[in-house]
Formats: sequence, structure tokens, C-alpha cells
Amino acid sequence: MTTEAYYTAAVRFVLDAEGGYVNDPDDPGGETKYGISKRAYPSLDIKSLTIEDAKRLYRRDYWGRASCDALS
Repeated sequence: MTTEAYYTAAVRFVLDAEGGYVNDPDDPGGETKYGISKRAYPSLDIKSLTIEDAKRLYRRDYWGRASCDALS
């Protein structure tokens, strides 16, 4: 499997688990969409976030920072 295929599978896993927009006052994560939280991205309009936006954030801020492409 290529690193791109691993990334695609990882993102699919997260998106399947996280779902869409939620703003539950009892949820400690606060406002979230596709697993992206307002707490982590305070200047981002979470409600308007697209799946493609979320994928770009995952690649840049999580996959890339953890150097996942370098894992075997």
C-alpha cells in the first residue's frame, strides 16, 4: 500500500467516526465538524468547514507534523 493510500484510509476512518457538525454545550470538545474543533482552530468557521477543508487540515497539521509519510 502507498503512503497516499494509508492517508486516505486514515482520513476515511476519522471522518466515519467523527461525522458532521456538532455544537453540544455538554461536549468538552465544543463546536466540531469532521473532527475539527473550534478549540484547536479558534479563527476557523467550523460550521462552514467542508470535507475537503478538513482533509487539508488533517494532512498539514496531523499527518504531516507526525511525519506519517515516513512510517513503514
